[in-house]
Amino acid sequence: MSGRRAPTVGVVVLLVLGGLFVGSLFLLSALMGSMSDESGGCDTVPAGPAPVAGAGRKVGDLTPAQLANAQAVVAEGRRMQVPVQGIVVALATASQESGFTNYANDGRGGDLSFLQRGIERSLSLPHEAVGSDHGSIGIFQQQWPWWGTMSQLMDPTTSAHKFYESLLAVPGWQSMPVTVAAQRVQRSAFPDAYADDEALARQLLGSSGSAAATSAASFQGAASSGAGCVAGVAARGPVVYPLPKGSGFRDNHNFGNHGGMWSREHTGTDLSVACGTPVLAATAGTVVVRTDQPWAGHWLVQVSTGVGQLTTWYGHMRALDVTAGQTVRAGQQIGEVGDLGNATGCHLHFEVHPQGGSIYRDSVDPSPWLAENVGREDVGSQPVDFNGDGEAGFTLATFNVLGGSHTSASGKAPGLASGRSRAAGVVDLLDRYGVDVAGLQELQRPQWQALATLAGSTYATYSAHGDTENAIAYRRDRWTFVRGRTFPVPYFDGHPRHMPIVRLRDRDSGQEAVFVNVHNPADTRRFPAQGRWRAEAVAREAALVQRLSRQGAPVFLTGDMNDRHDVYCALTAGNLAESASGSGGPGCHPPQGAQIDWIFGRGGVRFTNYTVDRGPLHDGTSDHPFVVARVVGGF
Repeated sequence: MSGRRAPTVGVVVLLVLGGLFVGSLFLLSALMGSMSDESGGCDTVPAGPAPVAGAGRKVGDLTPAQLANAQAVVAEGRRMQVPVQGIVVALATASQESGFTNYANDGRGGDLSFLQRGIERSLSLPHEAVGSDHGSIGIFQQQWPWWGTMSQLMDPTTSAHKFYESLLAVPGWQSMPVTVAAQRVQRSAFPDAYADDEALARQLLGSSGSAAATSAASFQGAASSGAGCVAGVAARGPVVYPLPKGSGFRDNHNFGNHGGMWSREHTGTDLSVACGTPVLAATAGTVVVRTDQPWAGHWLVQVSTGVGQLTTWYGHMRALDVTAGQTVRAGQQIGEVGDLGNATGCHLHFEVHPQGGSIYRDSVDPSPWLAENVGREDVGSQPVDFNGDGEAGFTLATFNVLGGSHTSASGKAPGLASGRSRAAGVVDLLDRYGVDVAGLQELQRPQWQALATLAGSTYATYSAHGDTENAIAYRRDRWTFVRGRTFPVPYFDGHPRHMPIVRLRDRDSGQEAVFVNVHNPADTRRFPAQGRWRAEAVAREAALVQRLSRQGAPVFLTGDMNDRHDVYCALTAGNLAESASGSGGPGCHPPQGAQIDWIFGRGGVRFTNYTVDRGPLHDGTSDHPFVVARVVGGF
């Protein structure tokens, strides 16, 4: 579909920024031959078929930015559980289309349709080169706007997701030659062009033509068939705290905070302790040393358990005891606490990225992560899904999308874009977190229509007849619709509003679950004393959860509750339901920093990786954060 010719490069700027994936630098270190005595030896990785004539390129020829983009393709394929052959097809395609380079488009090619006018806005998004071929952008040179929104196609992970979706829809693709399968997706003007990129793709993946080698170590393959062996994986050992017991450190629990110290939001937690205190590797893994992140000081150290897998970050250190590419065991000293970079005192900045993503891609709150995982073996030893613990489950979210009426000239947020245009940001969040079910509030009809256009092939929605504002979106490839209905809650001035209830069946396990999504009334200038009706709504919702749970399936309640305290107490009293955000203690004690956007569940399930993404507040998508958690147990 790309109809691609070689991009006309106007400006090429190689970026070594926070957007680089950890795994790419990890791979680069391995390719440079960095090893330690703790590597446990090394094994020869199958080189795959010999390169065809004219192929030429090897892994070692790629820049850090190109390796980062290749890593994004691999990581997304593994997250989607795409067979190895499919990942090879994707890598070969990205290699041929862009050389793993993220292209913007300046719109100067003289070959745009009228629907593609404005493509030069891609220059404002992160990119590494500029082309002007039709409407092609990103590492797959996908045509905007037919393949997706501009921001989606310029994001290597999301564009890879879209490629895989199209590939998996091609009947019999697994039995096709790589170049044929790639052409069925791309529909290029050069249908045989992908053949000579297959060898490089297999080198990157580290697998032979038939081997299903999908382990993390396989991506550390030799740069050529004669490269010998690469660093192995260190003995893992249990997860430990990144500071020694007895050091007296204090966890500031400031993940997700905002303020003048951070350009967007705090993506880790600060562990305050005296300068010079030893910093320990929380997990075993391979060391990446970044010197391009001045906020972290002279170095930002990352310990990676594998490509697309768990990675921990350590910032503000005043001294290092490790080198790039070194393998370390859990509990090994990697440096000393300092106050370098963007710091006001001695402390360790500690981050956790379950999928080895960039700074805003997949960070989770390290405090509950440590509480849950310290002492556990082999955390991150398998390709990590969003939950980070290897259990089957699904991802559940709640999001108030800010109704389009609020961004009109007379609305409460007139400076933001229309609801219809902001729908692209909603789709991006759903894709980014791999959401399986989402409760959406204020999804007014123009936004609902835009969402159906952008993601209708991926997500179905259920809402009250004639009222789309409170809807439940679910992935069509994951769930089968069983039945749905609505129930009333008192809304503004006590007038009833109908909220959706839907029962879905997991296509793989056959497990059924019931989902309820609500929007409770808020105090406003017109209705200043809504507390009475909000309390009535919460009471009805608690009774509904109790009643629905008798049907024998787990029950989940999502929504904008417009309350931080009473709703928690009502829904968790007597162990009625569990909050995805945890608790602040026994009894009626909501968790610290409780939101008005909640996720509750009942029926033998538990939540992991609760995350509050405040990005939508900063990029204008909504006036609410995106709240997401992983549901595990029984699915």
